Amino acid sequence: MFLLVPWSNAPMSFQEDKPQYSLQQPIRIRPDYVEFNWQQGANDAIDSVQVIGEWDWDNPLELSFDESTDAWTGTIELDEGLYCYKFVLYHTSQSEPDYRFDEENAYRGYCEGFENSVIRVENHLEPKLSLEIEDGLPKRVLFHAGSAGAMMDSHNTSHGSVFSWSEATQSFEINHSNLDVGKHSLMIQVADVDGYVSDQLLIPFWLGEGQNFQWEDALVYMIMTDRFVNGNPENDPIPLSDAAHGADWMGGDFEGVTQMIESGYFNSLGVNALWLTPFNQAADGTGMAADNQHEVSAYHGYWPVEPRKVDSRLGTEEELRSLVQSAHEHGIRVMMDLVVNHVHEDHPYVDEHPDWFNSGCICGTDQCDWTERRLDCLFRDYMPDVNWKHRDASEQMIEDALWWLETFDLDGARVDAVKHVDDLAVTNLAMRINERFEIAGTDYYLKGETAMGWSGDDLAANAEQYGTINRYIGENALDGQADFVLYHAVVDRVFIHQEKDYHHLDYWTARSQDQYVQPSIMVPYVGSHDVPRFISRADTGTSDAYNQWLDQGLPGQPGQDGPYEAALQAYTWLLTTPGAPLLYQGDEYGEYGGADPDNRHMWRDQNQWNENERNLWDSISEIGKIRLESEALRRGEYISLYQDTDAIVWGMETSNSSAMVVMNRGQSEITFDIDVSSLSGQWDGDWNLLFGNCEKDGQSLTIPAKSVAIFSDKTLVDNDTNSNSTDNQVEPIQETNQSQNQSNQANETNTENNQSEPQIHDNQTQVNQSDSNVSDEIEIDTSGDSSFVA
Repeated sequence: MFLLVPWSNAPMSFQEDKPQYSLQQPIRIRPDYVEFNWQQGANDAIDSVQVIGEWDWDNPLELSFDESTDAWTGTIELDEGLYCYKFVLYHTSQSEPDYRFDEENAYRGYCEGFENSVIRVENHLEPKLSLEIEDGLPKRVLFHAGSAGAMMDSHNTSHGSVFSWSEATQSFEINHSNLDVGKHSLMIQVADVDGYVSDQLLIPFWLGEGQNFQWEDALVYMIMTDRFVNGNPENDPIPLSDAAHGADWMGGDFEGVTQMIESGYFNSLGVNALWLTPFNQAADGTGMAADNQHEVSAYHGYWPVEPRKVDSRLGTEEELRSLVQSAHEHGIRVMMDLVVNHVHEDHPYVDEHPDWFNSGCICGTDQCDWTERRLDCLFRDYMPDVNWKHRDASEQMIEDALWWLETFDLDGARVDAVKHVDDLAVTNLAMRINERFEIAGTDYYLKGETAMGWSGDDLAANAEQYGTINRYIGENALDGQADFVLYHAVVDRVFIHQEKDYHHLDYWTARSQDQYVQPSIMVPYVGSHDVPRFISRADTGTSDAYNQWLDQGLPGQPGQDGPYEAALQAYTWLLTTPGAPLLYQGDEYGEYGGADPDNRHMWRDQNQWNENERNLWDSISEIGKIRLESEALRRGEYISLYQDTDAIVWGMETSNSSAMVVMNRGQSEITFDIDVSSLSGQWDGDWNLLFGNCEKDGQSLTIPAKSVAIFSDKTLVDNDTNSNSTDNQVEPIQETNQSQNQSNQANETNTENNQSEPQIHDNQTQVNQSDSNVSDEIEIDTSGDSSFVA
């Protein structure tokens, strides 16, 4: 029998000096049964409904019909545990019964090879706690006695002075007056006079400006921790002699990230969310890359060997807690990176529970297609593939994820390689996170990586691309995903090679607003740790942009202005259109590099930037701060206003705020008339120029060559949802650690999973692809790379 390791820490010790609780009857008592409900549709002709379940497959539970509610209901007493079940509907017009999932319960699992709804039955004898919200904040915790009616005997909390017991309401009032502005995660647990103990109730919430944050407000900065800043050289690992150039550990750590938070660097960029690559203990030594020639290390974190241990090469548990606490103090959320598809062969689960893993082929090899075998193929032979159909495996993976989120007070997660796991991995994980962490209304953002491509100019041809990404988004699923379709439609084609005009940019930007499940918060991006750096791809002076290894020849720092001018256009677009845009570390100043691992150089400080890099940082940081302060740019609706080959204008608008963005990628100044009648703000007369250079004469605009501009209307509304303070306008940080001078040492190409699945890059040989029928759908799993963007 498998013993599940729960997410929670050891039980809290209860107070000895406890309040006196009366022995009166409890107001709220838990039922000792489980109730099932099937809601009948208005036009359904149902004769009867049963529930069959794992508790006794041969004896179905007959449900009764309530005409007042049009619902079929029934109750049953069940012991604590997890049970598969299905509703069985008998229709007058059908000879065979109709087996259905529970439409009100998205939790799933497999029994005897069949997918079922799954109910998680708690011990009804234990007391239970629930939360009441008032004015958007947690107000009181209600005590529910166990089914035997035993009254409360004692309680324990993480913040004793915050909770006060009310005998009259049998609840704990929550006093916020002594809490500072920022994030708080309160915990409370009770025991009754019969000795039963409740589950811990976790109450995460924000006070102050952060309380109004929505994930549309986020500007996400992705950090590959080992390649960022070396804040503590004492934890640097010993170099691995067999690791290829750029594929060894380089010394970045939690302390380095914390130093950058506290320096104000992220605030100076307008960044209010960090995504850190995996930080659980990763494999020692090296593994063979997909080319079967180069050895790479696990510096990226995507080869986990421990379920609940921080990698000491990145720092300690306490240093990770300090990082998150410092981020919260600066109004910044922190997301972890969840590896749910696989583990490394040295992971203890592999030896202890071999039946938890698939024994499939290697993805991308003969007879092992990335799509057809997506659920059971292995990225590499040393990366066992988790079988989410196995209940014990799926439950333990979820418990481990909850442990990380709770133990380090994290705010969300990026879920790696989503399409390579069963659907229930996403829905079950999302349900458990929602139930555990969103009780007080604070949204924990779940962002997925479902690597897809772009199948040409025809929208219908891209239905599969959008549909696959949408498959994993929803109320009990992901909140959003990396916008792969938009990336492949515009980044190389419009900004780098300019084979497509700004009509194309407008069209596919608009499609990202109407092709995805709503409400969703997608993550548009220009660069990531899975693709060659934008600056090198835009550099016509190199033919090495897609090379990975030193012996192939790697791109150097561009010697011309063009790549940085293209980057300004691309990042202006990224930061002023809907979604939660992603900045990959170093892209803010135009880091160069080839394919993975060469796209993972150590982050460089301003002492190592040239003039073009400094100018790009100045522009991106200013636009980032403008976005942070503009409700329109963060939450607004995208409104097309003007497009031609090289110029484009669009509006972003909410009911409170309106903004306009103008871009010219051409070689000469452009003058054109603009119709602003579709904008509801006050656009008559003068406009507020927030950034750039653009002259207005009536309804005529003149914008210089290779320029951008951002306007607001005359009713600019100050940001009332800003969770960051931008008062501290700091200059880029000058990092002094010696190890930070290693700027050109990372070359990676999907080396974390080392799969041979082709990367989608539109012009691998630096030749423009003008054929709109060329499909980028090749399964890039950068998903297989098990790291990817967003």
